[in-house]
Amino acid sequence: MRVGIDATSWSTTRGFGRFARNAVGRLVERDTGTTYVLVVDEEDAGAPLPPGAEVLRVRLGRPPGLAAAAGSHRSVTDLLRLTRAVRRSRVDAFVFPSLYTWFPVIGTPTIVGVHDTMVEDVPELTVPARRDRIPIRLKHTAGIRTATTLFTVSETARRAITRSLGIPADRLRIVPEAPDPVFAPRGADAVAAARAGAGLEPGRPFFLCFGGISPHKNVETLVDAYAAFRAQRSAGAPALVLVGELESSAYASSAASVRARIAHHGLGEAVRTPGFVPDEVLAGLCSAALAVVLPSLAEGFGLPAVEAAACGAPLALSDLEAHRENLGDAAVFFPPKDAAAVAGVLARLEADETLRADLGRRARERVAGLTWDATADELAALVATTVRRR
Repeated sequence: MRVGIDATSWSTTRGFGRFARNAVGRLVERDTGTTYVLVVDEEDAGAPLPPGAEVLRVRLGRPPGLAAAAGSHRSVTDLLRLTRAVRRSRVDAFVFPSLYTWFPVIGTPTIVGVHDTMVEDVPELTVPARRDRIPIRLKHTAGIRTATTLFTVSETARRAITRSLGIPADRLRIVPEAPDPVFAPRGADAVAAARAGAGLEPGRPFFLCFGGISPHKNVETLVDAYAAFRAQRSAGAPALVLVGELESSAYASSAASVRARIAHHGLGEAVRTPGFVPDEVLAGLCSAALAVVLPSLAEGFGLPAVEAAACGAPLALSDLEAHRENLGDAAVFFPPKDAAAVAGVLARLEADETLRADLGRRARERVAGLTWDATADELAALVATTVRRR
């Protein structure tokens, strides 16, 4: 059996890129009875591809990550190149790990992952310009309507897809995400290196937020909450570390708004903004943080919370269905737009070491069963079922 896979998101740092690298990488390694053909951009020099797969390189005029970003889309020429390349590869099925990078595939059953409904539910946060929403919605509609098999990443996402897109729940198989093995409690040396990378003094306590500086991540509310929390202290308040790209991003960004909010409150060096950091550094920061605070307004799965939990970090999370589904009672929850409530949570977590230890332990236990091996096995079963239907 030959199965094609859209690997054009392989170098993308967003959640759907992580899903592709981890799920597909493990799938190729574990399912040795199938030949997997990975379709990639000819110029992509990102993360290494799994050695057991065939690689089909296609010359594209626009980088895939940019083509999937807010306000962008693939050219007709690139769509034709990808469609023809898959046609020539003679695969029995074709997998799109994410709908965001879908392109037409003719004459071959397709398996399409729909991770969330953010474009449909909160378009102003994900695709700010109205004119840019039309091609994205057309792509999503075509990808879903022509799919032989659909999957999503959580029960929360399945309910949202059924509600917003009218797809019956029983048509959506769940193929969950998981933390990369790099996310585990780190020792003193790794923590010290991570602290140095974030510009933190040795031993200084800090709160951590990561997962992107995008409008739906709601970082501004956290900055407001941190300013209120800090104002209640005479001295010695913990720092706030905001990990994520603040200089340039192909995706909808709230970097300017976040910087303005930091300046408005006069927070200066109290807020550290190291930009994008490698996962090894991020795992060290999660291991050392007083708490990881994630105030997102919307999530399909909530992978950053799961990654932090795998490091044993105490979690303070926006009260979203996805966060509740994955973490249950292993986190403190707050209304995402209520800065006063978030400030109260920060104060509570700083003051209560026992609570922090208990939350970190429970969070790690809660996500221990999530593995990319299990994800790959679910995906392999889905592929086999789709090919048999053919």
